[in-house]
Amino acid sequence: MIGKPKLKQRQIPVGLPSTTEADLFLLAGLPPPMHTRGGEFLRSLTGLSAKIIAEPSSGYEGPLYRQRTVETLLRAGAQFAIRRLKNRSSDQAARPRRIVLFYVPAEDEQRLLEAFDFFVFPVPLRGLDTYDESGTQRRRNLEQCEHAIRKAVDVYKNELVGLIQRRIESRKSSELLLLPPANFKVSDQSLKQTFCELTRRVRAWENAAPEGIVPEIFDRDMLPDFLDHQEHQAIFRDSRKVVFPCARPTELHAAQDLDHQAEASILREVLRSMYRFGTSLPQGFHHDAQFGGGRHFNQMSFDCSRNGRYLVTASHANIYPNDFVRPGP
Repeated sequence: MIGKPKLKQRQIPVGLPSTTEADLFLLAGLPPPMHTRGGEFLRSLTGLSAKIIAEPSSGYEGPLYRQRTVETLLRAGAQFAIRRLKNRSSDQAARPRRIVLFYVPAEDEQRLLEAFDFFVFPVPLRGLDTYDESGTQRRRNLEQCEHAIRKAVDVYKNELVGLIQRRIESRKSSELLLLPPANFKVSDQSLKQTFCELTRRVRAWENAAPEGIVPEIFDRDMLPDFLDHQEHQAIFRDSRKVVFPCARPTELHAAQDLDHQAEASILREVLRSMYRFGTSLPQGFHHDAQFGGGRHFNQMSFDCSRNGRYLVTASHANIYPNDFVRPGP
C-alpha cells in the first residue's frame, strides 16, 4: 500500500534586526497635513532607505515649538536611533549614520534647537516663516514647502556630507568640532557658545575656532601618560591648561546603557554622547582630559552633565561628548 505523500512544511523566515544604513531626517514646524506631504517629498529626495519623522506644529500663527511638540519629536527620533544602535554588533558604525533636523524658522525656535543640542545637524527651511501676497504664511503652501526642502537638502549634502562628516569621522585630537562643549574653556566661557553660533549659522563651519584657539604639538615628554616614544600629536589645550586628546580606539568604553523606553531627558543624553553635529561617533568615544608634564588633577572642577560641578583628583578625566565626566585612576 502506497502511503500518502508527506506534506512539505514551509519554513517561515525569522526576522533579523535591520542593519541597513539609514539617515534619520526630522521635519518640524509644518502644519497638518502639510507635514505629511513635506515628509513624502523629502523621501523622494533622500531615498527609500532614509527614515523620515515629521511632527506637525500648530496650523495657526504663533508659537510653533511648544514643549510637547518638541518632546514628541525628540522621543520619536531617539527611539528609532537607539533601536538601530542596539541591533548592531560592537564593531559596526552607529546607525543611523547621520541625524538631520529640518525646521521652519520661528520666534520660539530656540526651544527646539536647545532640545536637540549639538547631536543633530540643523537646517532652517528658509522663507517658510514669511507671508505671500495674500497674507498666507508660506509654510502652508506645498510648492513653497517643496522649494524650501529641496534647498535644505542641498545644504545637508554640501555642508554635512561634503565637509563636516569627514571632520567628525577623523577622530583627531586636532578637530575642534569633537571637543566637549561645556568643559573646554575659552577664557571665562566654554566652547558651548561657539557651538551655538555654528548651529544658529552666526559662525561659519570653515572658521569654527574662536580667535587664538589652535591645536598645539605634544610629545611624550609633555604627555608621558598618553603618548608613546617618538609620537607627536596636535591637541587642543584650553584656557585652564587642560589638554584634550581623543582616547585611543582600544580604550573606548560606553558611559550609559541603551534603552529606547527611557525618559526623554535620558534619550537626549544618550544621543548627545553618540552624535556630534549630525554625525555618528563610536560608542564610548571620549577625551582623556589631563594636565601636561604628567601632573595630576587635584580638586579640578569640571561640569558633569549628570552630577553638576564635579571635583576631580586623578591622573585624568574621561569626558564624553555630552559632557559626562568620569574620573580616571
